[in-house]
Parts: sequence; structure tokens; C-alpha cells
Amino acid sequence: MVKGIYVSDVDAEMSKDIESLRIDRHLTSDLSSIVPGRRRKMIDRVEEHGNKNPLAIVPVLVKHYDDEDPKVRKQIRASLGRLTQSELGELALVECMFSRHAAIASAAASILEERGYNSVNFLSYYRHSESLVMQARKADVFCQDIEELVADSIETFKEGRFDQAMTNMRMARDLLEDRLEWHGHLRGYIKDVLKLTPMLGQSGVQIDAIQDSIRNAAKAMDSREYEDARKLLDLRRQETRLWKQLWSYEEYVTKRVKVKPLVELMVLTEPDKRLLDAFLRLRDDVDDIVQESRPIDSLKRVEEFLREDVSTDYLTKEGKRLEIKDEAAWYVAWSVGLGLLKLVAPIVPNLAEEFYQQYFRDREGSPSIHTVEWPEPFSEKSKAARDAGKTTKKHKGQK
Repeated sequence: MVKGIYVSDVDAEMSKDIESLRIDRHLTSDLSSIVPGRRRKMIDRVEEHGNKNPLAIVPVLVKHYDDEDPKVRKQIRASLGRLTQSELGELALVECMFSRHAAIASAAASILEERGYNSVNFLSYYRHSESLVMQARKADVFCQDIEELVADSIETFKEGRFDQAMTNMRMARDLLEDRLEWHGHLRGYIKDVLKLTPMLGQSGVQIDAIQDSIRNAAKAMDSREYEDARKLLDLRRQETRLWKQLWSYEEYVTKRVKVKPLVELMVLTEPDKRLLDAFLRLRDDVDDIVQESRPIDSLKRVEEFLREDVSTDYLTKEGKRLEIKDEAAWYVAWSVGLGLLKLVAPIVPNLAEEFYQQYFRDREGSPSIHTVEWPEPFSEKSKAARDAGKTTKKHKGQK
């Protein structure tokens, strides 16, 4: 059997869970029985084991979701609905989308589509990409980086980041289509040259250089590293790490800061000023790194700021001030949270927009992260005031 790109957890569990295999064998016959006790016993058995191991039972129910017997279908859908009310149950349903069993995958995608997942389109793109990978393997076209991008897209989808997952999967498909086309053209070129080589040799043309070029081209077909896909994959992985840190920070702040802080009521402490200054240094660093076309390094710098300056230095020591509604702490935490989204918006616009819509739009009012103003301490007006202050100090020093 050909190894797929992604091995679903539900396939692994179904293959080794004896109880789910037994349930699958008797499920439809018991649920269609005229004996109520037999039907009730099977439902209890399904849901009891499903609560213990949803990865094994949910795919069994999905497999029979569209059973032709309406009595069986109704009971299966009711049990599946109850089991997938839990987080683990719904995660098992998402895993079913990537089962090697096409019927299970399609049924799961349809169910999830009704629940707000963009699952039908995503499954279609995934299957297309998987088919292209199989073609590439058969033709000995390098595709390991694309496989990693596809697997990364699946993990992104499972995290609930549907738009980004779809974008990544489309990129994987497009990159591999281009690669297969390039490979086909190159192979055709090599064949044509090989056909001409004997004739050229007979005509007195030196063919050693031609043969060397052919060997180099053939070697490139087998070993070429595709930097475009590798850079994209590294960027997506860094984006995922940053997404988790940003999510943690924005959740922490917006659960405590209930309203947009009032500047008039605050008195900044030294830790507050230190964090705001650290953000300004971060912005300068990121601007410089982006100018050098190093987006991955810029996200790493933001990740470092969140880890060191925000979490370790500020929240660990000043977090209690957020709990007691200290206006200055609210102001700083809010400004940094929104400022971070403004900072990364040119690099990862989908991520920045997602968090802005979820955490800031209602209280900021502007429709997009790209149109909202920078927070007051990082605005152009504040920058001008700081620069003027530095100039004044410089003149005083010269006197």
C-alpha cells in the first residue's frame, strides 16, 4: 500500500480497537432490530465506548451516517451529535476528514460544513494535492517539502484557522503543479537532445559538453532543493508558533481589560515605560529586518519580545495590576497587544486580521487592522514628541 501524506488518528484507532470493530460488525443489524431492548443496548454500548475513545467510535458512526434505513440513520446521527458535543468528540470528527476511507472523509466533511467549517473545499484541495504528490513520487520528482506543507496545512485546519489552512493547501497544490510541469518539460528536452546526440557526433560536433549538461540536468531533477517551498514552509511554521503566543497574550489581556483604557486616568510606572520602550525597539528591529527581506527572522524577533519582555519581565511582575483594574497597566497591555498586530500585519496579514476582528474591532471601531490607527504611545505624534525631546536634551548638553 502506498504511504499517504497524512495518517489520520481515527484510522490508527479503528485498526487496533477491538470493541469498535465489534460494534461496527453489529451496529446496523442491532439498530434495525424490532426488539427495543436490543436497539437500546447497542446505543448505550456505542456511547459508553465513544466517550472513552471517540477516535475509534466516531468514524464508525460517520461511516454509517447516511445509512439507507431511516431508523438506523436517525439513531446513528443522534448518537454522533451527542458524542461530538465534547471537544474530544469534535476533534475526532475533524480527524475523520483525513481518513483513508473516502466515504468516511466525505461524510465528515459534509457534517463539519454544516457546523461552520470550510471543510468540503478544504478536503477537495487536500485530495487534489495528495493526488499530485502520488504523481510526483511515481515520476521521481522531489516533493518532500510539499508533503510537509500539506501536513502543516492540515494541522492549521485542525486548529480552526480555516482561511490560512486553505491558503497553504492551495499554495502546496500550485507549487507541485508547477514542479511537475517543469519536470515534464525538462525530461522532454533531455529525451530530444539524446535523440540528436548520435547525429551530432557523426557530424563532427563535440558532444562531451552536451553529455555533461544532460547528466547535470538529470541529477538536478532528482536532487534539486526547491527554496520557494522551503521558505514558505519555514514561514508558516514560525507563523504557527507566533499565533499560539499571540493568542495566549490577547486572550489574557482582553479578558481583563473590559473597556478601552482612558489615557487621562493613568500614571505610568517604570515597568510600564520599560515595556513601551522595548516595543519601540522591537518595531525598529522588525522594520530593519523586513527591509532585508527576512520575514521569518522578523517573526522570531516578535516571538522573542513576547516571551522575554512581555511574559517573563512584565506580566510575571505586573500582571496583578491588570486584575485590580490599574488604568496604566490596562493602557500598556492594550497598546502592546494592538501594536503587535499592527506590526506583523504586513508580514502575516491573515493572522493579524483574525486577531484584530476577534479582540479589538468592537472597541476600536475601525473595520480592519490595516485601517486602525497605531496605539497612542506608538503613533507618529508620540514619535515626533519623543524626537523633539531628544533634540532638546542634545542642545542642552551642547551648552
